[in-house]
Amino acid sequence: MTYYKKIDIMNKYILFIFLFCIAVYSSQAQESCEEKLKKTQKLLKNPTPFGDKTMLFSLIEPCALQGNTEAENYIGMFYIKGLGVEKDIEKAFSFISKSANKGNSNAQYNLGRLYKYGLGCEIDFNKAVEWFEKGSTSGSQKAAYALGYMYYKGFGVEQDYSKAVYWFERSIDPMAQHFLGLCYYLGYGVPANEAKALEILLDNHIINSRTLVNYIRAEQKANLNAKTQENLNTTDPESNPIVPEVVEETQNELEYYPEEVLELKDIKGAWKGKLVQYDWSGKHIERVMPITITIEVDEETEIIQVNSQLENQELSSNAIWQDETLYLEDLTQILTLNRLYPEQPNKLSLDYNLFSASLQKKYKYQAVNYLIGYLDTYIPEWTEYGKPMSLVLKPEGTERSLDEEAILALAAQEDQFIKLYPVPFNERLTVQYQLETDAQVYVELISLNGTNKIEILPITEQKAGNYTYSIPVDQGLPEGLYVVRIQAGDKLHTRMIIKDN
Repeated sequence: MTYYKKIDIMNKYILFIFLFCIAVYSSQAQESCEEKLKKTQKLLKNPTPFGDKTMLFSLIEPCALQGNTEAENYIGMFYIKGLGVEKDIEKAFSFISKSANKGNSNAQYNLGRLYKYGLGCEIDFNKAVEWFEKGSTSGSQKAAYALGYMYYKGFGVEQDYSKAVYWFERSIDPMAQHFLGLCYYLGYGVPANEAKALEILLDNHIINSRTLVNYIRAEQKANLNAKTQENLNTTDPESNPIVPEVVEETQNELEYYPEEVLELKDIKGAWKGKLVQYDWSGKHIERVMPITITIEVDEETEIIQVNSQLENQELSSNAIWQDETLYLEDLTQILTLNRLYPEQPNKLSLDYNLFSASLQKKYKYQAVNYLIGYLDTYIPEWTEYGKPMSLVLKPEGTERSLDEEAILALAAQEDQFIKLYPVPFNERLTVQYQLETDAQVYVELISLNGTNKIEILPITEQKAGNYTYSIPVDQGLPEGLYVVRIQAGDKLHTRMIIKDN
């Protein structure tokens, strides 16, 4: 064997050893990441007061930087919650989106939530739904629950209880099972089945379901006691249920003036009536509450004062009248209502911010003028719009019509034409609407005093369908109340929103 052949064989041997070492090192490194992730999961599931979150972050950060998808997702969540590292939403979004795009189901669920709440990105319900769908397909139980939740309330999709139930049934996540039990109890998306609801809720060991079970049992007891008072109750017109037969009988006597434009003089004075809260579909009345409203106008200053009393709460605010809508100027006004279906024993009520009252319809029935309007509310705790609410008002002092409950039924909640998010908005605003028919459309954002205006869509011919526009907002735009106005054919739609710096 020649000298050069020996050198060649030795070089190949050295190269083989080198490649073998790299393979072994890579394998050990991968195994090391798996072990580190197992350790992280264990410590996060069983936290101790002596846990060092900084140590956990440092433990798996190298794995995330190497492209380990599970580590990327964990590091993203650490950045969101500030566990072991300073909060950084942008870095969180970067790590989680990398993991999600590689197919990690947990990251796909988390990315959907980031889009839902606008963390590290602009709020985009459509993308949230898209990532929840991907996550559920990849096996994330939480993503399937989140998708059901979006259908339950109609966020980013057309509201549909049946589809909500479909996704709740495909998730073993405790909150999915909780909502599934609620759907069976209320008959939303499935036939009402109280026994089935209790079966699901009793088998779901979270405080939300235990609290709801206690509520259902209390309701059962109350209903049993109420049966002994049935004859007395039917003599009280305030307790008469809303029934379709009564509605049908009164339709011929009802005069409706869709072309009549309400002016400020038409709504001045004292009004008395009902506040009607619907379910998320806007089709089922969940509760009816008496309300009184007084609208005063100072003739010299033209300042509008709105005072109302509801559920022993008195609310008062100056207001602006525009496009047949009262926009409240004091947005700190809070309406507190008891939760219809309590889910936590220490949270029996829910706070609503009141934004506006749209009074766009006027009915005349048995010589009495009725104002039918819609409240725009927001739930700070959930960072979501509240359930649809309607107003049915008549001049105070007017003798009560025996068929007022029929009027309530006829004043069914209309679908909210315009959907806006985030609330409040800052750097970007997303506008959604749906056209039932082809129309010429114009969309603008304008301040209530008219001094600031942004054209979102110039006059454009559009086909029937769903439309979404996300527009950047100049940081110099003053904070305050703004209105999105959509002229679709001969109909004007408005929705108020807050600009917050």
